[in-house]
Amino acid sequence: MYLDYYQLSKEPFYITPDPAFLFLSESHKQAMANIVYGIGMKKGLMVIIGDIGVGKTMIAQALLARSDREFLKTIYMDNADVSFENLLQTICRNLGLPATNNTSEDLNRLRGFLIDQDMAGRTVALFIDDAHTMPDETLDNLVFLSNLETKDKKLLQIVLIGQPKLNALLDKNELRHIKQRIAIRSTIAKLTPAESLAYVKHRLEKAGADDTSAFTKTALERILKVAGGIPRVINVLCDNALVNAYGHQAKSVTTQVANEAITDLMGSERRWYFKYLRWQTGVLVALMCMSAMLLVAYHNGYFTSRVAQRETGGVLPPHNQTVDKPASTFAVNQNTIAQVASQPSQDKKTPGATLQQANAVHPSNQVTPQVSPKITAPKSGSERSKKMVKIKVKQGDSFIQLIKEYYGRTDKELLAYVKSKNSHIQDLHNLRQGTVLYFPNTSEILKPQ
Repeated sequence: MYLDYYQLSKEPFYITPDPAFLFLSESHKQAMANIVYGIGMKKGLMVIIGDIGVGKTMIAQALLARSDREFLKTIYMDNADVSFENLLQTICRNLGLPATNNTSEDLNRLRGFLIDQDMAGRTVALFIDDAHTMPDETLDNLVFLSNLETKDKKLLQIVLIGQPKLNALLDKNELRHIKQRIAIRSTIAKLTPAESLAYVKHRLEKAGADDTSAFTKTALERILKVAGGIPRVINVLCDNALVNAYGHQAKSVTTQVANEAITDLMGSERRWYFKYLRWQTGVLVALMCMSAMLLVAYHNGYFTSRVAQRETGGVLPPHNQTVDKPASTFAVNQNTIAQVASQPSQDKKTPGATLQQANAVHPSNQVTPQVSPKITAPKSGSERSKKMVKIKVKQGDSFIQLIKEYYGRTDKELLAYVKSKNSHIQDLHNLRQGTVLYFPNTSEILKPQ
């Protein structure tokens, strides 16, 4: 479609493995050299491992295309998901031998043929692609083919080509005897950024281009970054980018055109990003929900009530019992204030005056934003029904000081009477901040003698 427009003699990024476009990175060179050495020295069982699309099949096809057919007979199988009997029959048919349903006869016939080839100075090599799909039983029985040997060489050279799953397959305990027979193992890695750029230039040159002017520099960098060093992905993205650029009648592939091709073939980056980070997103949402729950609990006074529970010996009212929230340090209801104000003063002080002084000194206590700890009243039913003033202890307050400020006196009988109404406090002379005291109505206290 775009060949004449970009002055190309053939498609540079066709995805089928064409040995004419063979590009050897460092790992490709190493793998090919190892296999050539292993076959030439008749080492027997060899393995090539590589991820999807890195060029494993290209290596095998290149070896087959470059082999000297007079001295090397090759068998290539692209379907490894077969039984051992079918595998053996396929080998025999490719070598021109009659195949039967008798495994022992087929093995003996194959052995005789291999010995004749060895004596004639020829080698027989079997390439099995996608070997990671081979059944365990078939892999297990490869030992029969590996055992076709003389005292110093293997008669059949077997090259297993597969994805990293093949390593896991060979690591199985029941297949350890096969793993121990592997004479050569090679791994093909992804292309580095420099190798990826050289790969594109190589294929364009093989297709008749003088340079990489069919792509802008930024567009090519964008494609190679997304491809991640996988030759097959590079081919697909570059081919589709050229098609899109031809559709726009552009002289070269721009970044915008490259992005269009990437989106068409791989989806939006945002979708891929969230697919990659979906578990991280889930953790973040869970943490946010937990933080919201803790914040609500804090504002509802849950943690404050827990602290008060520890300070008051673990006594808390049941959930269905409501305790009034003090509006200031000396929290009293309106009826109590009116009653206290009507009582005769002593030493020219009244509880009402004391309250006004306290509020003047502590203006911030007019409105308390935090929920006060819920404290239980005395356990006696009759005492609980009486109206009493609840006073919340502040830092530095003492029992005698509070009695003096509220009642205007601190005689022995008054102290004893108020103590009897606060039996829930173990030590009234060592009060903790936040503790709630219950002061009886002034009309109920004992008059001084």
